[in-house]
Amino acid sequence: MRWFYVPNEGVEGDQIGPRRAFEKLLAEGAISHYDVYSYLVRGRELGNHEAALRDFLDRANSFKPDVIFVQHMNDSYPLSRDFLRELKRIPSQPKLVLHEGDAYGHFIKPLDRTLRAVIAEADMSFLVGLGSLAELAIKAGGRNIRYAPHSYDGMRFGTPWTPSRVRRFDAVMIANLPCIKRIPWLYMPGGRSRKLTARAMHKALGDRFALFGRGQGWKGEPYCRGPLPFDEQGATIRDAWMSVNWHQFDEIAMYSSDRLPIGLASGIPHITNRQPSYRFVFDNIPGLFVVETPREAADVALYMMSLTADRRIELGIEAARYAAEHLCADRVYADIVAVVREQLFAHQSLAE
Repeated sequence: MRWFYVPNEGVEGDQIGPRRAFEKLLAEGAISHYDVYSYLVRGRELGNHEAALRDFLDRANSFKPDVIFVQHMNDSYPLSRDFLRELKRIPSQPKLVLHEGDAYGHFIKPLDRTLRAVIAEADMSFLVGLGSLAELAIKAGGRNIRYAPHSYDGMRFGTPWTPSRVRRFDAVMIANLPCIKRIPWLYMPGGRSRKLTARAMHKALGDRFALFGRGQGWKGEPYCRGPLPFDEQGATIRDAWMSVNWHQFDEIAMYSSDRLPIGLASGIPHITNRQPSYRFVFDNIPGLFVVETPREAADVALYMMSLTADRRIELGIEAARYAAEHLCADRVYADIVAVVREQLFAHQSLAE
């Protein structure tokens, strides 16, 4: 199976997790040929969108893919359905597969025109949540809607370490809190509960709780330490006894941001809110505590601090083991490739 990967990245090579996963699958023979086209980078180099589209089409045509795997296409790189159909009509007649890692709503952060076009033309779409998110995709004309959880890359997160018995914090939360149209009390869905969770944690733990993030919603909150570079999340989490989050779009079934896999992979117990249908995907995971309310998140934090350090370390080790087996990018993207092969090429012989 010839796999043509079209990542969403502002810097060449920035999508570390899927790139490494596909390279590994190529080495193992799960895919026969592999190429990457960083469309945002190439478009910026060419400086002209029409030229960029021609370049995209030419690159795909020359590679002769069986699958064109695109990520997070939106109006920052406009695509029409006519162009997508032309892309699928190149001589190799590839299947178009979308992986969308963001959450969307009906009114707040709706699907834009380009994403709707990609969903409508895709032969299969992998989303990081179902429920209302799947409904939006189906309404846009999507078919073969599938679920793939957020993952973490093993180069930056989950690396070997020796858990320390002395930590700077009892709990950390890494979360942004933007305000819609700069209205101080108008948050993204789930934003109010996110803020209540942070306040409950601070009330329970005092200065032993720290939040890292940006957004107008955190203005004046005494526990907020400001933004944190993405690559520093793992080290920051490992300097606490637990990490905590409350997701935005907290009513999307099975949805989690990448905070969940990164938190577990870091080898630290993680507290998160329950989303619809979580019992099918995230229940009974060692070291993961799924809560119903912000107050319950604080209660779990106090319970965790009632355990011995050895037990907290043990829970973290179990969490990291689970993440490595189920939520590492190598596993998640291998599963995606397997599903694509089984379901889109079940009755087709692929040239190697």
